[in-house]
Amino acid sequence: MKTRFLFPHKYRLVGWVLTIPSFILMLLVLHADFRLSFLEYGRKGKFQFDGESFLFNIHRHNFTDEVGSLLLITGLLMIAFSREKEEDERTVKLRLESLLWAVYVNSAWMMFSIIFFYDTLFANIMTYNICTPLILFIARFNFVMYKERRTLKNAGL
Repeated sequence: MKTRFLFPHKYRLVGWVLTIPSFILMLLVLHADFRLSFLEYGRKGKFQFDGESFLFNIHRHNFTDEVGSLLLITGLLMIAFSREKEEDERTVKLRLESLLWAVYVNSAWMMFSIIFFYDTLFANIMTYNICTPLILFIARFNFVMYKERRTLKNAGL
């Protein structure tokens, strides 16, 4: 079975190269208020819409968190949806089951969070939840693939 929407296998390495530094960057941004000075934007002038967070209403902003988030999501997508060296029906089935499992676990966690967490803590959980489904999928899929390879190796195949 040929899967049409997967990246080539070599994109997995590119994904890791993007994910690891951007993950560290995002931890620094979220917990140490780290900013890259060359991503600072300041606009001169007095034209302004009502409200500070209105779309395109940027007077002064640092885009470190936006760039880090985009790189992190891009890297995770490349890791998660790159072909295996040998992609067959079993791999496709394990991929689909892992994706379904990740969505179920993430949804259960979100329901739990909605019920038990409020205010800033809930906002922090939602911030991390941007990447949680991809991370859960990658972890489960690689674990299931590891178990599958180990089973085949022990069976002598």
